[in-house]
Amino acid sequence: MFCLEKYQSSKPSNGKSPFVGRAPGGLVDKLGGEDLRFCMSGRCAIYYCLRDLMRHDTKRVAYLPAYTCETVIAPYKKAGYELLFYDVSPENLVPCFDRELIPRISVLALCGYYGFSSYNREFVALCAEAGVAVLQDITHSVFSTDGIDCLADYHAGSLRKWMGIPSGGIAVKRQGKFNLPLLPPEEAHIQGRLACFSEQERVVKGEPGASEERVNGIFWETELRLRRIFDVYESDELSAELICHCPWEDIFQKRRENYRYVLSEAPFGPALIPVFPELGEGVCPSHLSLYSPDRDATQKKLADLGVKSTFYWPFHGETTLSDFPGASYVYDHIYSLPVDQRYSREAMGFLCGALRKLGNSP
Repeated sequence: MFCLEKYQSSKPSNGKSPFVGRAPGGLVDKLGGEDLRFCMSGRCAIYYCLRDLMRHDTKRVAYLPAYTCETVIAPYKKAGYELLFYDVSPENLVPCFDRELIPRISVLALCGYYGFSSYNREFVALCAEAGVAVLQDITHSVFSTDGIDCLADYHAGSLRKWMGIPSGGIAVKRQGKFNLPLLPPEEAHIQGRLACFSEQERVVKGEPGASEERVNGIFWETELRLRRIFDVYESDELSAELICHCPWEDIFQKRRENYRYVLSEAPFGPALIPVFPELGEGVCPSHLSLYSPDRDATQKKLADLGVKSTFYWPFHGETTLSDFPGASYVYDHIYSLPVDQRYSREAMGFLCGALRKLGNSP
């Protein structure tokens, strides 16, 4: 994990970050665009892009994936957009776009999932030709070589799932400059995030009174507050520095190595069905995502074997899920395992051992 103290001690003596704004080199150059802003969260970044788009978008009809999280939808609702949704195929999470809706929409919300960008790029081109703005959520695809679509008008997302930082929002405008000023970072949120990191460090060190329950409590108190107050908030300087110094090529290689190793070593079966059974060239996976017919039981068995799993996301409730059978299946069956840069080959070996035991259990 990244060491916050290392970067805190290397801040310029005048207290100002040289990286806020358009910073040269590394990940920032990979993102491209004519203007880049660091925001407090992914939802702040999406909302910032929408506020810029709204200056000339009078139709304000957005086309979003039915399989997504509340964080993505909330900025569109706050900005007053009408919401239409598209389904997603459980196989490789391919979006099911409806070309007949292109004349009706004014913005396409585009994304890849877990590092894999399997959407129809011809549809994106048709939207661009028709004058539909494309706002790409790059939260899952930011490190993949094909994860930044050149036809998108805006890129927005969060790096907080990729590294331990207080803020993680990034907003990019591909052509032109953002005109709206950002608000100063909301101090209570930043302090809550730092308190969560501090408590997690105490847990790792085994200090008396520290607990995962307290970590989760601080996290959710801070997260739920953000959901109430989010706006066009700027990032704190520390997070901007961490993003600009991010060794993304190393992250890219390590995650691919871990993903490949598990694919080659784990005995997949009915409770262990990879969503993406092949690691395409240039893909930087955020997780190893799997399907299980009984996700709750599978996650419990994994926990008993010492493996923590997660699932993204609970259904957001903004549409009738029965109209989107693909997304409905994904919501009910998907779960994810970590393969990130924190984990060594030995850790991946432990994970594979647990998966073998699960695969061999009755």
